[in-house]
Amino acid sequence: MFDRMREIVIAIVKDLKIRESNCPVGARVGVVSYSSSTRYLIRFSDFRSKELLLQELKALSYQRAASRRDTGASMRFVARNAFKRTLQGANMRKVAVFFSHGQTADPNSFNTAVLEYSALEILPVVIAFNNITQLHRSFAMDDSGQFQVLHIPSKGDYTLFLQGLQLCTLCYDKCKPNAACKRTRRSLPPWEYVDTAFILDNSQAMNPGEFEKLKGFLSSALDAFEVSSEPTVSSVGDRVAVVSHAAPAFKPQAQQPLAKKEFDLVTYGKTQSMKRHIRESLRQLGGEAALGHAIQWTINNVFSASPNPRKHKALIIVSAGETSSWDKEVLKKASLRAKCQGYALLVLSLGPKYNGTELEDLASRPVEQHLIQLGRIHKPELEYALRFLKPFLYLLRSGINSYPPAELRTKCNKVTSQKPRYTSRSLSLI
Repeated sequence: MFDRMREIVIAIVKDLKIRESNCPVGARVGVVSYSSSTRYLIRFSDFRSKELLLQELKALSYQRAASRRDTGASMRFVARNAFKRTLQGANMRKVAVFFSHGQTADPNSFNTAVLEYSALEILPVVIAFNNITQLHRSFAMDDSGQFQVLHIPSKGDYTLFLQGLQLCTLCYDKCKPNAACKRTRRSLPPWEYVDTAFILDNSQAMNPGEFEKLKGFLSSALDAFEVSSEPTVSSVGDRVAVVSHAAPAFKPQAQQPLAKKEFDLVTYGKTQSMKRHIRESLRQLGGEAALGHAIQWTINNVFSASPNPRKHKALIIVSAGETSSWDKEVLKKASLRAKCQGYALLVLSLGPKYNGTELEDLASRPVEQHLIQLGRIHKPELEYALRFLKPFLYLLRSGINSYPPAELRTKCNKVTSQKPRYTSRSLSLI
């Protein structure tokens, strides 16, 4: 099987124009091998001559691995290392071709890789020598139809398969696409809708310029949803709410509001109306972060108060730093209770100041699929989060992950036997 893989790689490279200088024309080629770990065989920078590259490829030899393959882990290695320093540009395309002839050891890692490839705009192609159901299911997270699984027989001619790969992936011209490369966007089952609340950190940790960028991100994020035109009476369509927290006057047990409801799940039936509210009415509060209180307040006053609940529920939490010291215990209990109630908690951490342990405890499991840490509140970083969001919503709709996961069942049995003490103005969790 190794010889056939090497033969296909050589055939692919023979038809490529290889970049031979610093001029950004042509392809750079790297090769890795993987099992449960991944290692370089050829780096992008190793060869600027097709002849030398082909010689090196022909000299590659098989090395047996004792561990099971983890395709997802290898994909993440390639994304974070091999593609780490690639040139940017409108015509720059990043394509990763993987060979597989068996099931991956960890399906979760493959799902995580697909989320990250969508966010990083890397196109993965898996050349499979047998039918791998997991790959098809995970690649369905990409609704553009660009993520591909190519089934090539372990014996016989593969020329037609490679022609399609060359024409429609490696050498695809998005300005003048070949008619044979028509891509059909994948559609979701119409009944898998979500109720989602964005919980925004409007605290003093974010400066006014960063807050304006956050508003732009939030407005763009709404495009990932199929918003219900009749959110109160219809069971068709997604519903979205936005809640701000960090009110300057709020303290534990005080009589001031816990959070500000910008709009709830049934306020608007049009995405444009939500965007107008964000643009014209969303203001920075500038107080101290109280995320734990905000989570439970949102569940009690937004989700529980809305008719016709959707099958899936998500809290998308935007954090600009640690929650307040007086909120930390409440945050632990409120986030656990939310997970046990079936909510998916996706956490977007903005800026350099954060508590890694707090964020990991807050996010749903697996953490890699539910925690996005951005070091800066800049447009490229926020665009990464936007590209992550759409396949994440597919993952949520599909039911691939369990909410709550099996590892929380013991804790959840204890939590559901207790009831939080709260009012609409104050909150105290047992």
